[in-house]
Amino acid sequence: MTESGLYPSDWCDLLTTTMLNSHFHPQHIFPDNTFYLLYKKSCYLQLKNYYEAIWGNLQYFPVASDDISYEDSWMDSRTYGGNRHHEGTDLFGPVSQSGYYPIVSITDGIVEQKGWLPLGGYRIGIRSDSGGYFYYAHLSSYEEDFTPGDRVQAGEILGFMGNTGYGQEGTSGRFPVHLHLGIYITTPEGQEISVNPYHILQCLRKKIRKCTYY
Repeated sequence: MTESGLYPSDWCDLLTTTMLNSHFHPQHIFPDNTFYLLYKKSCYLQLKNYYEAIWGNLQYFPVASDDISYEDSWMDSRTYGGNRHHEGTDLFGPVSQSGYYPIVSITDGIVEQKGWLPLGGYRIGIRSDSGGYFYYAHLSSYEEDFTPGDRVQAGEILGFMGNTGYGQEGTSGRFPVHLHLGIYITTPEGQEISVNPYHILQCLRKKIRKCTYY
């Protein structure tokens, strides 16, 4: 782990070169970015910026517990609010009690959004220092009276796992207790793109923030 995250800065160079080579086995290529910087510099740097936004500041698994389960449900069908696709990963604990599991910030960053959404219930969105947007939804409550612009540290408790959402403010109990984690990046044109959190969670699964709570 580096001072600011799990991966050194050249990790994103390796990811970018691997993707541009259309080869998904980094050990089989030499991660030399010289060709791309000479002939496709803008494409290379834009893709690298996307990887840095996602990977550049990762530090902790989002739930302060080592017995959390999750599956790759990326783009599975959903029907509440109309036909749509699941833009995230759902995390569950063996204790189905709302408010039991602390939810912690994966990264350092700034609170960008907080409050109720019909789909997400009580949610909080953190913009990481590297530019990624990390969205934590269906919370039972918040740890503090966060407001947009507040700074948070990686590992800081944001709130507690719940089952809020799918209705007007205060609605709960319409689905099992869990955390919905979404990760997004923003293009230079301002378009928001969702990213599959499953692979990020796999990399963070042993980086558990230890919390004492009752």
